[in-house]
Amino acid sequence: MASKKEVMIVNRRSKKALQATGLDNGQVVEQAAATGADNQLWTIVEAEGGVKLFNKANGKVLDVMQGGTADGTWAQTWEDVGGESQLWTVENVTPTYKKLVHVLSGKALDIVDMSDEDGAPAQIWESVDGEGQQWKLVSSAPKAAAKTGKKPAAKKAPAAKEEKPAPVKEEKAAPVKEEKAAPAKAEKAPAKKPAAKKAPAPKAEQPAEKAPAKKPAASKTTKK
Repeated sequence: MASKKEVMIVNRRSKKALQATGLDNGQVVEQAAATGADNQLWTIVEAEGGVKLFNKANGKVLDVMQGGTADGTWAQTWEDVGGESQLWTVENVTPTYKKLVHVLSGKALDIVDMSDEDGAPAQIWESVDGEGQQWKLVSSAPKAAAKTGKKPAAKKAPAAKEEKPAPVKEEKAAPVKEEKAAPAKAEKAPAKKPAAKKAPAPKAEQPAEKAPAKKPAASKTTKK
């Protein structure tokens, strides 16, 4: 008995957990909605030729009824007696999902009739590719470590918010409005001044040329 690990054993197809149903020998093992209760927690203990799965609630191991090897034989919990009927191997299907293979029969742990219902019993069946024979071993130990690992991500957020506002507001506001307003008013004002230069000088000079025509009247008096 080398290493130990406490897990929930969750079926890939039904998303439900394997659980013990009583404290006595011979109690059926079934699936139910995963709650993490003691009767759904199993300790995997390495043993010669495979592993044993001890239920936390009753202290008994995952077994097969009457040491059966036929398809459809139900699983049960029974006190540890050291027999091959209580040995299992854990085989990788994907990095997440495993098969639990009964050492004595060579068959895989399965759910009767591929049921999704709570209370459907577990059984052994010849190994097939279906998801009903695939199980996720959900460990309860690493959850606390996973939560602390998420904290550093919150420290990166404030730095991104401080850099964004300053450049956008300063570049858009000032230059465009000042250049358009000033040149338009300066060009319209000088256009009105040339119109005043056309009126004054010519009208004052014309009466000055007509005045000398009256001087010959004074020369008639000198002849008398």
